[in-house]
Amino acid sequence: MKKRMILGGTAVLAVLAAVAVAQMRPGETPAPEGLVTQADDNPFAGLDEIFNEPGPDLGMTEEEVQAEDDYLRMSPPAGETGDVPEALTENVLYETCDKVPEVNSADYQAKSEDGYASRMIYSYVLMRHTLDSRDCTCTGKVAPFAEVQKIKDQIAAEHGEDWNRYQFGDDYFDQSRKLRDEVEAMCGGKF
Repeated sequence: MKKRMILGGTAVLAVLAAVAVAQMRPGETPAPEGLVTQADDNPFAGLDEIFNEPGPDLGMTEEEVQAEDDYLRMSPPAGETGDVPEALTENVLYETCDKVPEVNSADYQAKSEDGYASRMIYSYVLMRHTLDSRDCTCTGKVAPFAEVQKIKDQIAAEHGEDWNRYQFGDDYFDQSRKLRDEVEAMCGGKF
């Protein structure tokens, strides 16, 4: 029984080796037209053309396309961040910085309309503070929280105490996302 298994296994290996050798041996027939035969040929040239073709019209306005691009956090092409000021310091990641006490409070972390608005507005305040100070260290990236309350008070004065916290929160977060690209360009790295 073992002899059959060994002979059978040897036969299978011999067949596989013969097939491999036959595939490696150059054939007598000419290569099909359009086949890449030289190392400097671009095998992806056809894909490049497809990639550069305009996509299907999805019926989206420019604002909707921009909102989708912002959501996907697509980096703007070089030179589209505008005049970015030069940072005065080296970049330090925000996540490594000590946060102001208000950020750790239950009111700020609450899953409420007011908590949401505070978080979104503070995101904007962080970006604005970093750009204004041109400081990419924790000193520049951790903004005083009092600015959030000033903004909320200003909104309440203009729109009443029942202002739409989700809508204004979204608006401030959209502004924050735009400023983040400038901050990261200025700081030369991730916020």
